[in-house]
Amino acid sequence: MPRPQEEQPGLLAQNRRHYELLVSMTQRYAARGDVENVLRTAMVAANYALWLPVGLLSDLRLERTVISAVRGTGSVTVDGDRRNGRVLHVLSEAHGIGGHTRLAARWMSRDARTSDVVLTNQDVPVPGLLTEAAVASGGTLVDLRSTTPALVDRARELRAHMDRADVVVLHVHAYDVVALAAANLPGPRPPVIYENHADLTYWLGVGATDVLCDLRPAVRFLDVDLRRVPGERIAVLPMPVEEMPSAGAEDVRRRLGIHPDAVVALTVSDDWKVSAPSGRGLHDVVDKVLHFSPRLTMVLVGVQPSPHWDRLTRKYPGRVHSVGRVTDPAPYFGLADIYLESYPTYAGTTALEAAVLGLPVVGLADTAETDPAHIFQRWSPGLAGRPAATTVSRLALTVHRLAADADLRRREGAEAGASVRAVHDNPGWRTQLEELYERARSAPAADLDDLGESPTDDGYGALLLMTFNATATASADPRAAVVPLGDLYDGTLEGDLTAALLRGRGSSLQVRVAPRWADHPAWTARLLALAAARPRLRVSMPFVPDDDVHGTASITLLTGLLAGLGRTTDDCGDIGLENQAPHAAVSLAGELQFTEEALDRLGKLVSSPMWDDAPAVVAGAGEREPAGV
Repeated sequence: MPRPQEEQPGLLAQNRRHYELLVSMTQRYAARGDVENVLRTAMVAANYALWLPVGLLSDLRLERTVISAVRGTGSVTVDGDRRNGRVLHVLSEAHGIGGHTRLAARWMSRDARTSDVVLTNQDVPVPGLLTEAAVASGGTLVDLRSTTPALVDRARELRAHMDRADVVVLHVHAYDVVALAAANLPGPRPPVIYENHADLTYWLGVGATDVLCDLRPAVRFLDVDLRRVPGERIAVLPMPVEEMPSAGAEDVRRRLGIHPDAVVALTVSDDWKVSAPSGRGLHDVVDKVLHFSPRLTMVLVGVQPSPHWDRLTRKYPGRVHSVGRVTDPAPYFGLADIYLESYPTYAGTTALEAAVLGLPVVGLADTAETDPAHIFQRWSPGLAGRPAATTVSRLALTVHRLAADADLRRREGAEAGASVRAVHDNPGWRTQLEELYERARSAPAADLDDLGESPTDDGYGALLLMTFNATATASADPRAAVVPLGDLYDGTLEGDLTAALLRGRGSSLQVRVAPRWADHPAWTARLLALAAARPRLRVSMPFVPDDDVHGTASITLLTGLLAGLGRTTDDCGDIGLENQAPHAAVSLAGELQFTEEALDRLGKLVSSPMWDDAPAVVAGAGEREPAGV
């Protein structure tokens, strides 16, 4: 298991400064009553903290800001007496690849009630399995983003769908502020269950969680200690798992060129769960395993080709196949004889799916149970009682024995399958589901007032950095986290965020105009008018072509343009004519181009109230100037 490196505390602190800037912006929007931008900025802040760890797993300050903005002086109550036979499942995004959407679809297929689905931020085609699960239950699927652009309106629309259900289950992404807002609009609503599929990381939604549904008991300490979820609000429901059809396995074997007599080991995982640039990764484990077992062939699904895997491909010709992300992993399970859990972070769902198919499941857990990093190497219920190797050599020996003995593989696979089915795929699961629903019905609405503040844990934050950002040397710009907003990241929000980043590093903002501005008199006049109206803007203009060393022609042209605005060189603002752009503490990178869009964006930037309202972010080592408009 990789360990945090020396630079991690500094990087964590840089991430935290950027995150705090986003939280502060959210609070400033709230103070001005701008609820839409409260939601937009909170979404960015949560997405930032997910992918760029800041030492928090929740932020009750941020959630309180959102809740106060949408609730006002009203209150929320839980109506647990609804018996319409409908459950609403809410997802931020549904994808054909990965286990998250499969989990929601399987939940719905096992529930005798009608299951409706609302997607709050879908930006790709909806996968068929989710639509089919909803329709098969008699329910509907609604995509809010395609019909309702504003986040405030999505929250109101989602609340209307909630009000038609007996129970609401949130399968949402960490950034989903729409679900948090909808659950906290004033008035009675059905009970809300938060399905904790992202149990290791930051997420937004404690204030929408009447009952937290963990998929495994091992993460309870994170919920209680770092998220501040009261223990009495936590339940455990093992994720629903079912046997996948294995049609097409022989076609995959032929396509990959796997020898008919080869024993196949399979890993299905995301790249980030198998990578450890600063320590041992899955490629190191596979190297040892293949060396010990000459008959073994390794197939990796979801894992992209890389220099590590290329090296193993050359070292073990025909025995390593990294196929990347696939829409349907079922045929790959069908060709496998052994399932190797990902490392250094366990994948979880795919190991359960392999066991249900009768595959023996092996894994490496090389951290002590007293080490916080051990949580990354914990199997889900059903496999939790089975042993895992504690060294690479022991793992390689276990795989060697399985590869050499088909009867042993069958016995081990049958035992693993029976153990998983007993927990994840039996009538008792439905009993646990009913108990979860009843528990949610009896819980009062989530209330953050009694929970204090979210604690920081830099040690755990450093572990997340090693998991998500092991190669990073500097904190990422907060604008890297705006992707979920899509078109909602507009010029106003961009200007406000850029102003917040720049504030405190100088009293003025300098832009350098591209050459040949004299060929664009209307555009240049508009720029000059903006500079006259906004004293913080300093405009650096190059001499026109073939001008003399005194800039005589440039001055004449500039004076004429100013006269057309009723201005002179005495009241035109901070305009400079110079051969070279002067150094400025705060300047936009590049040259200002002759487009109306560039001036629109510049106008929003220099007009932003965040110059005065937002706290400064002190540039740390490796931080870059914000990109130009």
